[in-house]
Amino acid sequence: MSASKIRFGIIGTGSRGIGSYGRAIGEVYGDEAEIVAVTDSDPVRLSVGAQHLEVEHADTNPGILLDNPDVDAVIITTPDATHADFACAALGADKHVLCEKPIATTIADCNRIRTAAEGSRGELMTGFVLRYVPFYEEMHAAITQGEIGPSRFVTIADNRDGAAYFRRWHRLRANSGGLLVHKSTHALDIVNWMLDARPVSVSATGGVAVFTPKEWAGERCLTCDAADTCPEYVDIREGRLKTLYHDAEATSGYIFDTCVFNSEKDTVDHATASIEYENGARASYSLCLFASYTEREIGVWGDDGKVEGRDGAGHYRISGRRDGRDELRHVEVRKGGHGGGDVRLLADALPVFRGEQDPVAGLEAAYWSTVLGIAAETSVAGDGARMTLTELGAALS
Repeated sequence: MSASKIRFGIIGTGSRGIGSYGRAIGEVYGDEAEIVAVTDSDPVRLSVGAQHLEVEHADTNPGILLDNPDVDAVIITTPDATHADFACAALGADKHVLCEKPIATTIADCNRIRTAAEGSRGELMTGFVLRYVPFYEEMHAAITQGEIGPSRFVTIADNRDGAAYFRRWHRLRANSGGLLVHKSTHALDIVNWMLDARPVSVSATGGVAVFTPKEWAGERCLTCDAADTCPEYVDIREGRLKTLYHDAEATSGYIFDTCVFNSEKDTVDHATASIEYENGARASYSLCLFASYTEREIGVWGDDGKVEGRDGAGHYRISGRRDGRDELRHVEVRKGGHGGGDVRLLADALPVFRGEQDPVAGLEAAYWSTVLGIAAETSVAGDGARMTLTELGAALS
């Protein structure tokens, strides 16, 4: 084992831990990094992950990984409500942390992570993969280079074919903080980034319109009489879903194919939020999880113009307010997860963990996008009441 490599431990050997981070480290960054340990609460899934990644040190006790002196950095890909405990423990051991978003599901835990990070020699990064997608990179560069003047207002429509969230653990706030936390923190971080400002308040409304109980549906896909006709049917008896989830049911108790309609849920399948920022800027965000396509549409208005586009289109438009500019700019559409962002996130993390550069999206970016999502969920539960982030417990750095 080369001492020059960053030695990773992965906490959570589900599809994200194995298929995204694990594969990228092994196939793309093998000269700079290696996986030396894995942990998962389920022994079947742990065994599959360890074999797939060819890792010798595997244990269901995460403390063994966190205490392992051969682990320089941990990647956290467990359900969201567990992120804070793992991140704080790793930072307390002076290990670097790459944590899937959101960093936590409560503002108290966000504050706890910030305190742990401030007292650690380890760096904390969050899986904000959209910042590494050329569409957003180049749009942000146009703004920072002054092409539309100071940015004042952002609209973003987050369109997702999101049925999967309602069959899995994400559908319960106790696990995910709600989908305005679990899913929306991606887009909310982009809004914060484009405005280069801290959010101060949000009001949001939302509900469940499509994934409501159906008499014809069963409790899960595997035993449902409507399997041949249901538009949301998923078969977990084949491929990776079988090895990671179906085969692990007896030990984990986790049902991957719970009915999206008849499942218990306390979050939203659609919502809209109005956000105010410390510098007077504003943003409008909408989330639809029953869209017929998966794509975000964004517009950023400045004093002198506007940039706008759809993140899957391969281009964005920039127009001038007074000078008649109207230019379509093409951007690279990369292959891979999240438009190639998964792989490039690791390309940024490695030099950060070596102490060679600051992260593109570090602790404060993670903190404020997560707090904003939590406040939006709180507002939805409060019938759209305006929520001031500091009054909910968010602390200024």
